[in-house]
Amino acid sequence: MLIKIIDDDPIMANNVSAIIEENFSKIFYDYSIEKITKDYEHSCYQNGDIYFLDIDLKESNGIKIAEKIRKYNYNAIIIFVSAMNDMIFDSLIVQPFHFIRKDNFKNDMDITLNLIKKYVINNYKIITLNLKGRKTAIKLSEIVYLESFLHEIIIHTLSDSYKYIGTFNSMFELINSSNIIRIHKSYAINMFWMKEIHKEEIIMNNGIILNIGKKYKENVLLSYKEYLLR
Repeated sequence: MLIKIIDDDPIMANNVSAIIEENFSKIFYDYSIEKITKDYEHSCYQNGDIYFLDIDLKESNGIKIAEKIRKYNYNAIIIFVSAMNDMIFDSLIVQPFHFIRKDNFKNDMDITLNLIKKYVINNYKIITLNLKGRKTAIKLSEIVYLESFLHEIIIHTLSDSYKYIGTFNSMFELINSSNIIRIHKSYAINMFWMKEIHKEEIIMNNGIILNIGKKYKENVLLSYKEYLLR
């Protein structure tokens, strides 16, 4: 997990970094922090998982940077850190995870880090499956959707597909995440990768279009609303 802190004030960037270290080191072992205080155009947009981003940068507009981050990294967690409290509503265009006010830094930072912990634990956990006699580890966040075919579950991830012998019920018990929901007798999706939802179909971020079964429609809409409110 790569955490990027983008702020033209090195002191603030160091403060954010120190608080992240203090909190994350107790829970996550696999993460790194990159502080970016200049040359934003060359180092901001790709590879990051979590961004702490100042809106009012001397050389750039933080919201414009966030728009480019979204373009290259749709599911990045973007947290704005700003003294410009009146920019909260303007920032919603890029769907930030949270907004930290510099004049209420400690309190807002504590709230944000607790939310991140819950989110990361739920979305970045590792699922271990027995596939063809081998133990295979798959990140929950990389599962796009599941497809049921005869007595197999095909797990479609960002980079590959895996066949698991079993039922949807056994797979759901193994995954144990409210992010994975059944949308059809043959399909279940990871809402983390859902781009659009329509009356009869769902479009995933990789362009895959999946039908919504009639008996699942009400639960799909309810689950998606709850997901957006987390």
